[in-house]
Amino acid sequence: MARVKPRGNDIREDKNVSPVSLTQLGLTFLKIGALGFGGPFSLLAIMQTEVVERRKWLTADEFAQGVAIGTLTPGPIFFAAVIFVAYRLRGMRGAAVCGLSVLLPSFVMVIILAALFVQVESSPWVVAISRGIAAGVVGFFISTVLKTGRAVVTDLRGAAWVAVAFLALAWLKVNPLALIVAAGLLGAWLLRPVAPVEKER
Repeated sequence: MARVKPRGNDIREDKNVSPVSLTQLGLTFLKIGALGFGGPFSLLAIMQTEVVERRKWLTADEFAQGVAIGTLTPGPIFFAAVIFVAYRLRGMRGAAVCGLSVLLPSFVMVIILAALFVQVESSPWVVAISRGIAAGVVGFFISTVLKTGRAVVTDLRGAAWVAVAFLALAWLKVNPLALIVAAGLLGAWLLRPVAPVEKER
């Protein structure tokens, strides 16, 4: 499938790419919203599969940028990433269409399940299904971390920074927001591109 041309503020003139329609975006994100059981990380994994691997609307690096933007904004990481991806592809209209499309399935299903759950919440079957879904979410999360990590960590400096961030959260219990701010500031310095050294003649 040909690479899709972004139609937000980042418009590139390239005759080899074709614009994605709002209908395509809406149906794709409606599907993501309907299949994204298990929380934000399973949704990120499904979105990455659809947008990057299957449809090739964005590169893995561009998708990783969307996830990074999601961590910097309040609210669910996944929804912020959806808005970022959609805006890159079709601007404000794309962001509005995808935002509504991805929320619609969960809105309808929650209304239905909320009416039924009170009657079955203590059922052993419901408990077993919930535990099974939770285990599957862990698998989705690991998959998303590995795929995004390969796009972000491209050298030893990036790998070292990932290790430092992990240790700060897991052992030192650093506030996540403080870690994100520090990661952005230090990343601008530690992970900046190294200019090639010109040889003296």
